[in-house]
Amino acid sequence: MAIMTYLSSAVRLGPITAIGGASETVKRVPARVSGLLLALIVAVTPVSWAQSLETGSIPTVTSEAASQAPPATFCCQKKHFWVAAAEVLALEIIPNYFNHFVSDDTTAVLSWDSFSHNVRNGFEWDPNSLATNMFAHPFHGNVYFNTGRSNGYNFWESQAFAFAGSFIWEMFGENNRGAINDWAMTSLGGITIGEALHRAAIMVRDNEARGVSRAFSEFGGFLIDPVGGFSRVVRGEWSKYGPNPEDRFPDAYSSSISVGYRLITEGRLTDAQKATGYFEFRARYGDPMREFSRPFDAFEMNLQLNAADASTIGLWQVHGTLYGSTLKRSDNALHVITVDQLYDYANTNTYEVGDMAYAVTLRSRWRMSDRVNFETVLQPNLAVMSAVSSEYAGFTGRSYDFGPGLGLHATAGVNGGALRAQVGYRGLYTHTTSGAKGNQIVHFVSANLGYRFWRSLGVTADYRLHLRNSFYNDYPDIHRRAPEFRIGALFAFGG
Repeated sequence: MAIMTYLSSAVRLGPITAIGGASETVKRVPARVSGLLLALIVAVTPVSWAQSLETGSIPTVTSEAASQAPPATFCCQKKHFWVAAAEVLALEIIPNYFNHFVSDDTTAVLSWDSFSHNVRNGFEWDPNSLATNMFAHPFHGNVYFNTGRSNGYNFWESQAFAFAGSFIWEMFGENNRGAINDWAMTSLGGITIGEALHRAAIMVRDNEARGVSRAFSEFGGFLIDPVGGFSRVVRGEWSKYGPNPEDRFPDAYSSSISVGYRLITEGRLTDAQKATGYFEFRARYGDPMREFSRPFDAFEMNLQLNAADASTIGLWQVHGTLYGSTLKRSDNALHVITVDQLYDYANTNTYEVGDMAYAVTLRSRWRMSDRVNFETVLQPNLAVMSAVSSEYAGFTGRSYDFGPGLGLHATAGVNGGALRAQVGYRGLYTHTTSGAKGNQIVHFVSANLGYRFWRSLGVTADYRLHLRNSFYNDYPDIHRRAPEFRIGALFAFGG
């Protein structure tokens, strides 16, 4: 059984089966490479740490001695191309070898004829599930991206590793034709997710820590960014003592966890059969109103896990700022315009939606008090790749259609202090290029209220309404309505 089977069974990614299994006949690779690296490091790291603690290679010198010792150098004063290239190559060879010799996947049997066939015939659209195409592939793409990021290349330069790694796999990693949707989402989605995880891992790692504290910081950083952690092992940085990066932490950071119950159904909320559990993690890294000198100096991440639904990972969003400029500033108001990179994925029993987009965003903030602000966001965007539920896409082997589209995000709310209240809208227009021909319009309307009554503890409640209007050329039109209500305990930190 292939690595993807283990991963999908662990997080219930829906109908993903063994690589090369019956229900997924074309692409099987994405998230498993992270699992391979995780298994490798988990196997090696405890022994290495034990040896280090025994031999003292993680020094326990006095502060005076440390101040006299020359500071250790860390990546990346220079670029390590061959290390990055070797990591990309390993990420191609290891999963193919596993698929071929462990899981007996016939698509992993390669030859010059299969290479020639793929190059001559080019790309196609594949029939994989939404969880595979719009979640697992982008997650795997972040590993390619971070081969560059962890070896001295900046955000823009590392994109070449994401595109190249994905292209090599699509053309030469399996004996069936590459999928254009996989190349797009593995590359673009991987860049978006990869930069967020790269920066998160930097926050966790601590070059000034020693002993057990250092072990936990390195292992935690590895779990977030496996390739970055592996690169540090290769360069010996996991045991070096020295200064942390000056930009290790953003000027502003806040996060929250909520745990509770949710009702979701089609039609009316009163039709919901029973409440099920959910877990949500939100993080806001940097301030998009002030920090935009480099890509992803500010980003937001939202992860929701659902019980008893189509997929345990029911929602994942990463929105990062690429560039920004201040339009107007006063004592009580600030207005900026930013260019943003957006990744959105939602997978439930009632709807499937995913997209990778670029946006121009107008952001405004008015100060209501020393701690409380009123903020608005208006964000029209262009979806390079989007996927939307479809009742008539069965002939593709999928339950959704692919196509480019146009979108709009808009929010307004009060933020700061003990209270957070926000209303929001997300719209997506998609023109089908693979699936049942036609156009689909999706709306998400939401309202959220959170209140901290003691320190970090509070309560949260929100309502979401999903509307889909599908207009097909050859089939009857479809109109769907899916409301959702959540209530839970809130644990909020910072901000």
